[in-house]
Amino acid sequence: MSKPHLSFRPKVELADAIRAAASAECRPVSQFLANLIEDALAAKQPRQQHSEAA
Repeated sequence: MSKPHLSFRPKVELADAIRAAASAECRPVSQFLANLIEDALAAKQPRQQHSEAA
């Protein structure tokens, strides 16, 4: 199974911050972004479930 291709072109300042954070954690930028997105989605799910129950 192939991975989906996503195109992401952040502003220069954001791109520099992402590269610096990934470098500080000794991870490739793609892995850093994947983990960042997964964490954001996981944090969002409980709030969505709570609002759907109301």
